[in-house]
Amino acid sequence: MVSFITRYWKPLLVLIVFFSAWISFLHTDMVIDSYPEKYFQAFYFSIELFLVGGLDTGFPHGGSQFFMITLWVCYFLAPLVTVSFVYQVVQEKIFSHLVPSLKGHTIICGLGRNGKLIYELVKSYSPKRHRIVIIEKDANNSYRELLSKDRTTWWLKSDFTKLPVLMKAKIQTASRIFLTTNLDLANLNALVEILDIEKKSEAFKIFCHLGDLNLHANFEATIFREKKFADVILFNGYQCVTRRLYNNWIKEKELLSPGGNIFIILGFGRFGQMLYSHLVLDEERNIKDEIFITTLKAKSTFDLEKLQYNWTSEKIEELCKVHKPEFLDMNSPVLWHKLAKLDRSSKKQMFIFACSDNDIANLNLAISMKLNGPPRLKQTTIFCRMYSHTAADINEILERRITKSQSRDIVLFPLQEELKEAFRRELFQ
Repeated sequence: MVSFITRYWKPLLVLIVFFSAWISFLHTDMVIDSYPEKYFQAFYFSIELFLVGGLDTGFPHGGSQFFMITLWVCYFLAPLVTVSFVYQVVQEKIFSHLVPSLKGHTIICGLGRNGKLIYELVKSYSPKRHRIVIIEKDANNSYRELLSKDRTTWWLKSDFTKLPVLMKAKIQTASRIFLTTNLDLANLNALVEILDIEKKSEAFKIFCHLGDLNLHANFEATIFREKKFADVILFNGYQCVTRRLYNNWIKEKELLSPGGNIFIILGFGRFGQMLYSHLVLDEERNIKDEIFITTLKAKSTFDLEKLQYNWTSEKIEELCKVHKPEFLDMNSPVLWHKLAKLDRSSKKQMFIFACSDNDIANLNLAISMKLNGPPRLKQTTIFCRMYSHTAADINEILERRITKSQSRDIVLFPLQEELKEAFRRELFQ
């Protein structure tokens, strides 16, 4: 309800002013006292308030104090609403199509999860009057109000994969271009279009997001070695943030045990896949280490055959043991008992990563394991992936539902903050 009012407050205000004026006119002697002409005349006077401010109608008179006050308020509000509407139409239909003078500016293609964080970083690390062009076709983007108020930002509500749109954003004179969406094909299509345009900026750089790690690695090893791609920097949001999780939150804090570690990944979307890649490619891992994966989707975003190759690969078997994936709900008691049996002796360090996109589901899993799980899981360090800004509130939930000793091994990983810091270090330094 609140979001509806926030989104449609202007039309609602028009209706409120109109009907308030109409009812008030009916209770004055400003309209004739015969039916049904009385209603039509009050209707006409109410519309006239928005068009000419009641110049032909005259000032309010001939009614009770309440309706006189209401009419005076409507006399002031109606013209203001009309002026506001005209200004918005002129701005959206005329001014938005006027191309500003752009040189050395930043272009951000896509304003989703990655694009929003990069936009905030560009604003933080650029001169005060630095111009930014956002190419985002979703007119209902959650940043729409902020973008409309920012005089240094120009929002193109178009498809960034189309050459005329890129040309309109003045690609030739831009200093930086960020292709940020999770649609690899769209990013690559735009990249090819951009590289065919003659550049006029010496500081020209393109940052292209690729979510598929194999595609990322193959391109870096082949065509991106060509001179044409010298100004292209590939990046992967989840790869950046899971690298920080593994290096800064686990390795640097010396949580790993030389006697062996068991890494349990619950949920195998892109976040889980990237974390898995850091684990298996870490040269410090050895035969004492194990990786266990569970997911609900047998045919999810990862390549099942490729993963099967991984657990039969001699190289990976030399580094650590990779169990076959289990296709079970992460809250399933069957799964919990399987996890507990991985280390009955409790000699290895066990880590559980709740990688679901649902923050509350990750938190509930951690709390349930600490309260009702097998004894071995109650001793386990659980990392909960948390994207929302409500980490402080979630910490309060933890404190209310379980004891401090139980919550000690539950680590809330603030994905959005860590992702922003990862982008800052890898793209802005």
